[in-house]
Amino acid sequence: MVDRRNVIKSGLAASTLLALGGSAQAGRRAAKPNLIHICADDMRFDDYKVMPNLRRLFRKTGLNFTSHFVPFSLCAPSRAGMLTGLQPHNHGVILNNNKNDGGYEAYRKLENNALPVWLTEAGYHVGHVGKFVNGYGKIDRHHVPPGYADWHAMASDEKLSYTNFLLNENGTLVRYDGQYCTDVFVAKVLDFLNNAPQPYTLFFWPDAPHFPATPDQQDQGTFANVDMPIPPNFNEADVSDKPAQIRNLPLLAPDEVAAIQDVWRSRAECLQSLDRGLAAIVGALEASGQLANTHIVFTSDNGFLLGEHRVDDQKGLLYEEAVKVPLYWRAPGGVAGARDEIVSNIDVTATFVELAGATAGRTLDGTSLVPLLSPGKPKWNTATLLQCPYAFGVATAHYRYMEWIGTGEIELYDMTVDPYQLQNVAGEPDYADIQKRCAEALVNLQACAGATCAWTSHFPKSPQ
Repeated sequence: MVDRRNVIKSGLAASTLLALGGSAQAGRRAAKPNLIHICADDMRFDDYKVMPNLRRLFRKTGLNFTSHFVPFSLCAPSRAGMLTGLQPHNHGVILNNNKNDGGYEAYRKLENNALPVWLTEAGYHVGHVGKFVNGYGKIDRHHVPPGYADWHAMASDEKLSYTNFLLNENGTLVRYDGQYCTDVFVAKVLDFLNNAPQPYTLFFWPDAPHFPATPDQQDQGTFANVDMPIPPNFNEADVSDKPAQIRNLPLLAPDEVAAIQDVWRSRAECLQSLDRGLAAIVGALEASGQLANTHIVFTSDNGFLLGEHRVDDQKGLLYEEAVKVPLYWRAPGGVAGARDEIVSNIDVTATFVELAGATAGRTLDGTSLVPLLSPGKPKWNTATLLQCPYAFGVATAHYRYMEWIGTGEIELYDMTVDPYQLQNVAGEPDYADIQKRCAEALVNLQACAGATCAWTSHFPKSPQ
């Protein structure tokens, strides 16, 4: 069997709130909205299809940002961006493993001036439940980062186990054996909502559906007879237009296809506990009256490739399945529908700062999404920066452009006619001007900071 990893390496109005518990301010008006940030781990943009509560309570009831991308398609860099509002070249976390430029070791240099601190300074009670930044448990598992008033973070230094794990609970290490982590996390989220003074911000970052994607006992086997959807780019027959690192991948063998299908089923089963948790969280907020003054964001730190373009078990690439992730936003006032503007996860950071009336201690690279949380069509960014360990790129409304590091190989896809990225049109005469404009955007965004990260130049229409 080919080791494909090695081959690739070569509403802002105040509302009357009723408390869930005795410590919240029943009957008072909140001057600021509550903020809840839910971030799954390695969840794809199409995984909503196996999550009925997510579809019902977020996708259909809230805003669905259909063109939401992560600046760097790896866990730690993406999480560092969400916490700082910076592009990877400005926050410097570009690896998962603990190094000077990777993992929690790199992020720790930034944590004194990050979103939780800014929110605390703005009068928010800030909590965290779940996974933090990769490597946190290996650096200082007793440490509670600044800005958090309530802290329940995965602190294990070994590989992820869904049923045997260690949490740092406000500075005390607590071992959980034989309990399912997502269920434990949801219980702690509900406890937070029951006791936290308002306004609050809660970061709920579950591990699901990250490998090994172990399902809760009650969900094991529930997708055993469900077939994995097979997109046109699965086990792509002709990769002659792709860079060498993809061309060198042989077709997936039948046993590899079967293994990928089993991974998909495990991931789907693993997400069921989180899906039930979403219903419990929204239900508790609704019953208490807090929902009317609470923004709830659901997203993922990156996507995941499951056999597309012959790639399995991989996320650190710039193909759509890795860089495009869900972003659902339940805002007070019940604004719902789809928004097709190009947005990035660091834009959510800027939005939280604005909604909270906070002051960022850094010049943010993201653009606040507040104008998009209401009806209307404001002028918006036309491109966003993409990065992975092997390439840089940009995403626009109609195109995906990539430049591979070291080789200079280029990929350009016209998403209006090729949403599965099957035909690389880089170098084709009809796309020369489009390629030039994308390359120009990339050069500028690679060095951007602050306002210059907002790219608003227009791109030519597709020749198709």
